[in-house]
Amino acid sequence: MSEFVKKTVIGYKEVPGGNSDPECTHVILTKKEYEEIVREIATAEQKARNAKYDAEKQIREAQQNAHYEAQKAAEEAQKAVDGMKDTLAAETAEKGYQQRLNANLLRISKERANAERKLKPKKEHTGYVVTASEEKDYSYREGSRRWNKVKLWETVLQSPYGVDYTEEQARKLIQEDLFPSEDEWLIAKIGITARYGGTYEDMIDDRKLSAEFRKNNILLGRQKRLRANFRAGYWEMVFMHTKPLGIVPADMRAC
Repeated sequence: MSEFVKKTVIGYKEVPGGNSDPECTHVILTKKEYEEIVREIATAEQKARNAKYDAEKQIREAQQNAHYEAQKAAEEAQKAVDGMKDTLAAETAEKGYQQRLNANLLRISKERANAERKLKPKKEHTGYVVTASEEKDYSYREGSRRWNKVKLWETVLQSPYGVDYTEEQARKLIQEDLFPSEDEWLIAKIGITARYGGTYEDMIDDRKLSAEFRKNNILLGRQKRLRANFRAGYWEMVFMHTKPLGIVPADMRAC
């Protein structure tokens, strides 16, 4: 059994109050008690080392799993991107093929239309010809005032697209041919040098338009219409403009 003692000059002396005695300075243990305490300390230290090892192992495993999952996700994402790239490349190639095919079919169709109408040279001719152009009275109201009349011109331009084309197809193709975003307008060859998006009355009320612009032969965008001429067999664009046509080139006159 352990003893509670105080240190003196000649050694250790047991104190009567035991552990609670204020003069107690030391505790004398039996060998068995000492060994038990040492064993408990060693066990506690080992448990602490084991706990630390387990915690570090779990952290390493978690880091490895996270790295694996991240790598796996990155690989799957890359596969998806590669797949989309392959799909896009295939679609782009198919689109390019279809565009070339459509362009080739359009070219053949236009050459046939030119040959049928005796337009030469059939391979280079635009396929557009003026079939009629006439002066017309156009009535309009200026604001709330009385009706006015003005002389406008109506021109019929026959396209190379047969009536077997749908209205939607013909409208799109004619629009692209007549009003390209970069090249010179085809209708400039017949003297139409400007276009206004609205009607005639919209134009004369538009104070933003310069006097220089008004000097042009202006096509009125909202006063044009598509027409299927089944007698001739071709789609035609009928449009209004502000001045008579210039001299129509011989190759743009209907035979």
